Order: sequence, then structure tokens, then C-alpha cells
Amino acid sequence: MKRLVFLFLAVLFISAGSYGQAPTPSDQNNAEAEVMKAIAKWADAVRSRDMKALDALFADELFITTFDGKTRGKKEELEVLKPNPNVRTVSVENEDVRVKLYGETAVVTALTKMQFVISEKETPVAMRYTAVFVKRDGRWQMVALQTART
Repeated sequence: MKRLVFLFLAVLFISAGSYGQAPTPSDQNNAEAEVMKAIAKWADAVRSRDMKALDALFADELFITTFDGKTRGKKEELEVLKPNPNVRTVSVENEDVRVKLYGETAVVTALTKMQFVISEKETPVAMRYTAVFVKRDGRWQMVALQTART
């Protein structure tokens, strides 16, 4: 009986230990590459005003704090980014991108430089941002974003 209890506890202890193991460097590199792809898709979708891609990248509970202290959710962000005949996004470039992984959550910081043509006037915009992505159903979705003008 003691042997059975010992065996049960040993199996429980071993399986519990492997459950909480830290990801391997390879897992970390793969996850970071996936997040970088999501960031690139986000930039491309903003540039091309691809509403389907943006809808997929943004979680339903997305919460954004803008550079001027206002807040908005997914619905409002999609409204801001929808195609507009008076606004053309020429480029969206991310620089100084840093990804910190915490399991299925990624915190991203970067500098984004965008070039717009608004009512036929070129308008450059540069912002630092912090974005939080969560991996769901095999894909990374943005759940929070905060921007600051530079």
C-alpha cells in the first residue's frame, strides 16, 4: 500500500513539475517570430485599410488609450481605420520593436512612423506604443494599446 501511495505521489509530482516548466529557447523564438508577424500584419492592414485583417487582429475586448488620453474599443478603432477618400496611408514602419513574452501573452513596445496624405497634404506621424497581445486559437490578438506622440 505504501508503495502504491509513493508511486501515485511520484507521478503527480513529476507531472505537476512538467506542467509549469518554462518554455524552451526554441519555443520563445517561435513565439516571438509569431508576434513579429502579427505586428507586420497590423502595419500592412493599417496601411491598406484591410478591415477584415484588422478585425481578426483586434480582440473583441480591445482597449486603446490614445496619445491624447482618450480611450476607445475595437468598434471605434475599426471606424477610425476604415477607408476614407480624404485619407491615404502611404507607409507604416515599426522601429525599435521589443517583444517580451509571458506565456501566451506578449508585451510589445515600438516606435511607429507613419506617412499619411490627408486632403492632399503629406502628414508624417511618429508614435511610441505599448501593445499587449494574447495568443488565442493559435493566433495572436491585440487586447490593449497605448500610444504616445514623439
